[in-house]
Amino acid sequence: MRLGVLRVAVVSPQEVVLRGLVSMLADFPDRLVVTALPSVRSKAPGVDVILYDTFGLYLSDGADLQHLLHETDAKVLIFSRDMRPDLRVQAYALGAQAWVSMSVHAGELVRSIELAAAGEPVGEHADRMGTPAGLSTREVEVLALITQGLSNKEIAEKLVVSVNTLKSHIRQAYRKIDVTTRSQAVSWAITHGFAPPDENSLESSASVAARMVTDSVSTEQSG
Repeated sequence: MRLGVLRVAVVSPQEVVLRGLVSMLADFPDRLVVTALPSVRSKAPGVDVILYDTFGLYLSDGADLQHLLHETDAKVLIFSRDMRPDLRVQAYALGAQAWVSMSVHAGELVRSIELAAAGEPVGEHADRMGTPAGLSTREVEVLALITQGLSNKEIAEKLVVSVNTLKSHIRQAYRKIDVTTRSQAVSWAITHGFAPPDENSLESSASVAARMVTDSVSTEQSG
């Protein structure tokens, strides 16, 4: 259902992404107009949809996104980077409810913005990162968080699922990518384009190795 011309604000810490999105959306003047926020902490008056680049979560603690989600009347659509599904998971943990992939075509992006504005489901998007192995969106998210060095308990909390449900996702993902251990899964993920662990959040190598062994044994025993 069309809602008339929508007012859309784009939030991204990278100028090339910001300018690219503004230019792309400018091709649809009969469906939306791009407006600027006075600041990322503004109340976004008159804005229907805020398109938020998840890279902002890599550079901050998420307070800006929390503000946009909970202190404005605008709908927030997460613009997810294909190689960082873990950032999308973080956005959802903060309260986001809809996302669209950075790899979508312009028309698909505009349609997703219209659906978000209407409060309708944007729909499940295929994760390009998991296509070669047939991974589901949730399995891609799980592998991304494993690759970032999170424990099973931490991943379950971020995804808002039980540890047992998480272990089921891990077993399915491991089967599809033909690995049996956490270290092998991390190696596969990085080889296939997933982002390696962030340097500013790395623990000691001994701690990470111990976690991999512990979680791998836990997953195997649960099966």
